[in-house]
Formats: sequence, C-alpha cells, structure tokens
Amino acid sequence: MPKVKVNDVELEVPAGTNMIEAAKLAGVEIPHYCYHPHLSVAGNCRMCMCETDTPRGPMLEIACNMQARDGLVIRTETDNVKAVRKSVMEFLLVNHPLDCPICDQSGECRLQDYYMDHGKYDSRGNEAKVGKHKRQDIGEHIMLDAERCVQCSRCVRFGDEITHTGDLALMNRGDHTEIGMFPGMRLEHDYQGNLADICPVGALTSKDFRFQRRVWYLRETASVCTGCATGCNIQVCHQEGEVFRYTPRRNDDVNQSWMCDPGRDRHVAIGSLSRVLRATVDGAPSADAIPELARRIRAAGAGRVGFVLGTQASLEANWAMLQLVRANCPDAKVFWVAGADADAIAKSDTFLMDADKNANTAGVKLLAEWAGNVGDAAALRAADLALLVVLEDDVVSRVGEVLAPALAYLGTQHNPTTAAAAIVVPVAHVVEMDATYLNRQGRVQRARRATNPLGEAVPAYQALDALGAALGRAPGTRMPVATFLAMARVIPRLAGLDYRGLGTNGKLIAPATPAAAEAK
Repeated sequence: MPKVKVNDVELEVPAGTNMIEAAKLAGVEIPHYCYHPHLSVAGNCRMCMCETDTPRGPMLEIACNMQARDGLVIRTETDNVKAVRKSVMEFLLVNHPLDCPICDQSGECRLQDYYMDHGKYDSRGNEAKVGKHKRQDIGEHIMLDAERCVQCSRCVRFGDEITHTGDLALMNRGDHTEIGMFPGMRLEHDYQGNLADICPVGALTSKDFRFQRRVWYLRETASVCTGCATGCNIQVCHQEGEVFRYTPRRNDDVNQSWMCDPGRDRHVAIGSLSRVLRATVDGAPSADAIPELARRIRAAGAGRVGFVLGTQASLEANWAMLQLVRANCPDAKVFWVAGADADAIAKSDTFLMDADKNANTAGVKLLAEWAGNVGDAAALRAADLALLVVLEDDVVSRVGEVLAPALAYLGTQHNPTTAAAAIVVPVAHVVEMDATYLNRQGRVQRARRATNPLGEAVPAYQALDALGAALGRAPGTRMPVATFLAMARVIPRLAGLDYRGLGTNGKLIAPATPAAAEAK
C-alpha cells in the first residue's frame, strides 16, 4: 500500500484512497461541501484546498480530487491554505441569507461550523444580497430554500447517480445560479430524505422533521432499521424518551449512506395509537397475563401447543422461544411463517427496499435449521392445536385465518393477530432494547437501546424468560449479551461472535458448509 504524509503524519492507505478519507485516518478533518464518499467527485466548492509538493514547489490543490499515491505529501494548516478557506467562506456567504435563528439546519450546518473554524472575517459587502425562491414544496418529504444553497451539487449528483431520476439541476448563471426543478415536476422517488441528509446547509430540509426539535437537544443511538431484510444502519435521534427521526448511518457493506423514506417513517409507530402497551387476558387488562398463559399451556397439553417463531423478532427472542420449548414443552410443535404483516410497506426495489419486509427472516431460518423439525405455514395449517403462541409476526394476516381455538401473542403493534388473541403480552420496540438481527447478506447487526420501553412492555426475550419460569424452567435469556453468547456457543455459523466483536457495522456469519451442517 502507498505511504502518504498528512501534516507530517505518515500512514499507509489503500491505493486510490481519496485524500479526504486518508486525512481522516490521520485524525485530520479537511473541510468540504461538495465531496461525498458515495457520490462522484465534483470539485466545485474549493473548500478542501490543501498544499502539496510538486516539481515546481508547493501548490494548492483540492483534496477531494487527489488519490493516495506513494510519497504524496499534503499540508492542511499552512497560511496559504487558511487564507484560501477564509476566501471561500466569504464567497459562499456573499448572498447567503441570515436565516440561522429560523433555519432548521442550525446545529448541523456546515456553513455555520466552517465559518467558526475557518471564517470569522469582517464583512466587506455593501450590495444587496441576490434574492432567490424560498419555501418551495418540491416533494412529499422535502422543502427547498434556494437562497440558502451553496451550489455544492450533491443533490444533483444524488438524483443522477443513486436514484437515476435526474430531478434537480443547477439553473441560471453567476450569482443567480440556483438549484431547482423543471416546471410541473416533483420528487417522486422513495429516497427523498437522503437529499436533506446530504445537503450541507439548510437548502433542502425534511418536512417530517422540520421545526420539530433543535438537533443539539437530540441524542443519537446506533441501531438498524427493521423495515425489511436489508437492515439499513441508522441513527435513532431521540430526546427524553421520544424518538424524532431516523437517519442513515454509514455502512459501506450494507446501505452506504442511504435509507428509504418508508424506513424513516417507521419511528412514528413507536408511540402511535396502534402500539400494544398493556397485557390483556380475554380482552381485559391483566397483571397476570404470563402466569395465565403458562396455565393455559399446561392445560392444553404439550402435544397440542404450537409456537411460532418471529421473523420480525430478534435473534435473542427467537432463541428464547426455542429454549423455552426445549426446557418445558419438548412435545410442542414449532413453526415459522413467511410473508408480510398487514401494515408492511408494499414497495420494493433493487436498491435497498427488499421484497422481504421482515428484519430477521435469515435469522429465523438459521435457528430453524439448527433446531430441526420446525414447520412452515403448510405444517401450521395441518396441525391439530389447542393453543398457538405467536412471537411478534402478524400470523393471522399471513395465513389468512385463525389456526387454533386459542391464540396468545407477544408483540408491539395491534393487528389482526392481537384482535384474535385471547392473551396479548406487550414487548419492547427495537429502539427500546439491545438485540441482534441477521440481514439478507447473512450479516449479524446490533440494535442498541435508545429509549426505555413504553407501558408494560419488556424485551421479548425477557418476557419469554418469565414465561419459562412460570412453566417451571426459565430459558435464562434475561440478558441479551449472555443470550447471544449462548447461541454462538452451539450454532457453528455464529461461532466466535459476540456483542463487542460485532461493533457498529456487524459481522458476516460463516457460510453454510456440509461440515457445519454435520456439526449441528
């Protein structure tokens, strides 16, 4: 690998690494507006100027258009570099409106940040600022304020290179240049929220988050989206127990820097009226739902009780159900049902929105292969059951009928299955617990607890541990870290994995091999 030097710090980086990214590895942030790691290089903001040695002596070049090569030396804090950055800031702010007190981007605006770091000049402008179009509704999720735009062209390149819709364009010339759309056009794709994410200033803002909270009040917790099998990496932005938005978190192996709009909207369900907040028995609130469920399982007889694993539930919750059955009801039947819940988004594409609307289908398949004798929807229809215990999935919608005289449901949202269930036990939402999911790539990814569970909800693996204790033998799944380690010890494809090793980007599990199948 080539050796480069950034501010006298020498390091090795892969050949062709963009020097903005190489500088990050050296602990140096090079300011930039137009550069984005997942878009083509435009080089039009000039904010990333740095000094490099050439045969003709030191020269200024833009870092975003430099690739690492052996012996390359750049300096980012020379007097010439600082003077150029200050000039670029002055140029960008010549016609920028003083909207900061009312701008929704305040707190995460690079124009503000870089002015404080690299500007702080006395204004020399006496002319009136050039006015442009403000508060333009250009799509279901996006508002445009052309006056605030610094013409970085990120949004243009996103439409050209990621969604391939070519919606936005730079129009006019000189200081009248602005971002816009052709008359009669609107944003129609399902990735509009990313435009607000990549806009470095307040020109493109999200309608869904607009004027909801100042970002400096929000805390961010790394998690994963559970809207489909892709498992996009996200930041859960929350304050005082309330989630205000999901934003994509960079993971080059899963979702790069993007996520779909339906995935962003999933945070609305956390505190919605459809949320299951109290346990009920035969339609009435009850503090003894789990003991009553244990009593009904014993009354039905183990041979006539069925358990349905949840493709919406975490690996830990499904493991807890399998261990509960093994310890207390070895003659009970276990199933899993493919399909989508009644409230699932019907859209899918070849980019991020997978046709499988379940976050953990791959995980359920992995556990079912390890456990053996786990039936599918056809086996469930054919089974003669007195009681069916369902984990999180809306099984009634998936199979189109109620398949047992009595139904118990552990889940987060009201749906046709809760309506048919005699016993309902509320469980925690993904943002309310620590857990893992296996996405469509076979990558185990961590969800971290951002807020406390609402109402009477607890993580599903803890609810199942309590149910096991009521039946006589708890599966020992109260702690997610220990539960995952227990899985990893006995499932060959998870061998060697633990919560700490998963990090923030997750880990691919071992591929299925004949040897692994024999070890099972």
